[in-house]
Amino acid sequence: MSAAPLLRKAKQLDRAAAPDGARDAGVCDHCGDSLAGLKVVRRMFAGERGARAFCCLGCAFIAEQLYLARSSDRDRAALEASVLPPAVARGGSARLQVPVRGMVCAACALLIEHRLRQAPGVVAAQVDFAARRAYVTYDAQRTTPAELARVIEKSGYRTGTSEAQEKRAARVDLLRLAIAWLAMMQVMMLALPTYIAGPGDIAPDIEQLLRIAQLVLAAPVVVFSGWPLVRAAVSQLRAGQVGMDLPIVLGLGAAFGASAWAVFTARGAVYFDSITMFVALVLGARWLQARALARAAEHIDAAERRATLTAQRLRAFPASGAVDSIAADELKSGDHVLVAPGETVPADGVVVRGASTLSQAWLTGESTPIDKAMGSAVLAGSVNFDQPLVIEVTRAGSGTSLAALRRLVDDAGRERPRVVELANRVAVVFLWVVIIATALTAFAWLALDPSQALPNAIALLVATCPCALSLAAPAALTATQSALARRGVLTARAAALQPAARVSVVASDKTGTLTTAQPAVTRIVLLRERPLHQIVAIAAGLETLSMHPYARAVAAHAAAAKIEPAPVTDARVEGSAGVEASVDGIRYRLGRPDYAQALTAATIERAWARLPELLDLHAHAGTGVAVLADGEGPLAVFVFAEVIKRDAAAFAERVRAGGADLILLSGDRREAVERVARELHIERGFANQTPDSKRQLIAGMQREGRVVAMIGDGMNDAPVLAQADVSIALAEGSTLAQTRADFIVTSPRLADAAAVFAAARRGMAIVRQNFAWALAYNLIAIPLAAFGYLTPALAAAGMAASSLLVVGNALRARAID
Repeated sequence: MSAAPLLRKAKQLDRAAAPDGARDAGVCDHCGDSLAGLKVVRRMFAGERGARAFCCLGCAFIAEQLYLARSSDRDRAALEASVLPPAVARGGSARLQVPVRGMVCAACALLIEHRLRQAPGVVAAQVDFAARRAYVTYDAQRTTPAELARVIEKSGYRTGTSEAQEKRAARVDLLRLAIAWLAMMQVMMLALPTYIAGPGDIAPDIEQLLRIAQLVLAAPVVVFSGWPLVRAAVSQLRAGQVGMDLPIVLGLGAAFGASAWAVFTARGAVYFDSITMFVALVLGARWLQARALARAAEHIDAAERRATLTAQRLRAFPASGAVDSIAADELKSGDHVLVAPGETVPADGVVVRGASTLSQAWLTGESTPIDKAMGSAVLAGSVNFDQPLVIEVTRAGSGTSLAALRRLVDDAGRERPRVVELANRVAVVFLWVVIIATALTAFAWLALDPSQALPNAIALLVATCPCALSLAAPAALTATQSALARRGVLTARAAALQPAARVSVVASDKTGTLTTAQPAVTRIVLLRERPLHQIVAIAAGLETLSMHPYARAVAAHAAAAKIEPAPVTDARVEGSAGVEASVDGIRYRLGRPDYAQALTAATIERAWARLPELLDLHAHAGTGVAVLADGEGPLAVFVFAEVIKRDAAAFAERVRAGGADLILLSGDRREAVERVARELHIERGFANQTPDSKRQLIAGMQREGRVVAMIGDGMNDAPVLAQADVSIALAEGSTLAQTRADFIVTSPRLADAAAVFAAARRGMAIVRQNFAWALAYNLIAIPLAAFGYLTPALAAAGMAASSLLVVGNALRARAID
């Protein structure tokens, strides 16, 4: 029996196959490798009659991304030609990310978007308030990044990421909070005598002195500490959006103005205690929320800094082996780079020297390591395992597969449905109710008793100042964020808690999310009469020489069984093939079936007769294999597969118990996806998914009205994470996935990911309770104040009591399962 059948079986195991793949005698449409003997990955492209053929999912993925990039450019050009000036249609568009500082609410983001879209040369603009970034597509012939930055700055916001500016802004925010709380305590002390003293117990001059002191203490709280509230209200007006900050500022302004007038005229009630208490509570809740968001942002920034790709560029290949360490973005087509074992491929290219095994799991979702030899195409972001490689760069910078993936993430983020916060929906109705009720009260009392018109109107404004309403959501959501933080879950976008409570579909990645990212030994098939522990010891001894994922799996299996690796001599590692060494004078090979078979003498090849059938069985099971052999034939077959995480089953049950459907999305082979779905009782599993097909699948569910959450960890998950209503990324995964996630799970426990949904449901239930109480209070207070039964002093006391009740109820959100 020749080695050719075994070679074909090995390639079937190590290359991804489309479920309807057919044999093809041609070459890969992307890298040019021969397809003879391989199952072909086929992809249909819009506008083309036949399907293209590829040797693996990696080549299919990069070809698809390049096609999408070119087709999106054509579509954009056609659109621009019809709706934009000729200069935009002719010129190429560029993309820009601008860090924006100084935003205090979502209305600020809308205002910046509006100003950017009006700027000459801007094709599209989107501002992410949670990420504090502006994403702009513009015509480079009509505007520049500097001009776009000036547009943002003229709108009243800062650009750039100066550490000194960030620290100064943080100190100012902390100072605002400290002044508000200190002044509140002092004003409360000064106001207390007026509440407990009887009529005439306090001399008029002493009472006036107490009121003046309260005014002096409350003024900096309103002017300095409360400035973010005023700025947010102004942003809402400029953006044409009514949020809760606008009625807050109107109520506080009316209360402070009336109190100041009462001090200057020495007549009427003052509300300085209620004003300072409310500002302190609001700033405290928002400061805690901002701290939680800042923690998530710091985590992402640190991960991005660690993930910055560098390249070892060869100065004069092949004449010299000298290298320069440069940023991957500086590479150009035609450069040669050295990729050592354990390093990441910095750009798309072709192997010109060496052979090794690479992992593309984060890029394509394909769990099985892929062998690469001279002439093989490699993708930026792949991880080299075995041997050093020299790669000739074919695409660098914005032309790489990784850059195409990032553009797909940005596009998905722009298409993602915006969350309209419940408080802002309530604010629009509430503002008009207050304005109309106050006007009717003033006009009615002017006709009945003009002396009571102003006091009753002020009492109504104070009573309906939306203190409890504005605290209802922030207090509960802050407590929810705190509860999640205790479980190691960082909240990057607080608004995502609202859709997280209504999730109807939870889509999960497979590799690295429900399964371990590294393969493990799941079975050892003995082919000759040898003790199992001896076979494991020999295999572990050989694999101590390799960095291949299967080598680490064998070493871990031996360690778990407390079997010492056998000492080896005269060892040799063959890249992309296996390991050969002597143990007790006997020569062994462990690796690919064809490589192991080559050690056997041609006269006894019959010993390999049953192996092709065995390999075919495991190929259909979605597992990988390595064969241990000596000069007399095969000794054992080591079977490798992803291991389902210990808490994956509990996670799946908890998701279903919450009323959501669980589906599996993976770029891996159908057999591997079906195996995991079957073991976790997941009814629907989608295999061979590209990043864009995942995104389109989620977008289709959203169009049907489903609220979709996505959990993933790889680069290939980033676009679908950006598209989903709720996105959860694992901190041990790729940085690109984390940059667009709403929640980042810093622990390895899947239970913490499931806790997001439970916490969100509890938090939003408390928000609704708080809103119900706040609305009930206002519905009672408005008629009482309008008819003169609620004095301004009682209105202030009611406002303070309702605020404290809402905050107390919100603290219950800190307890989650």
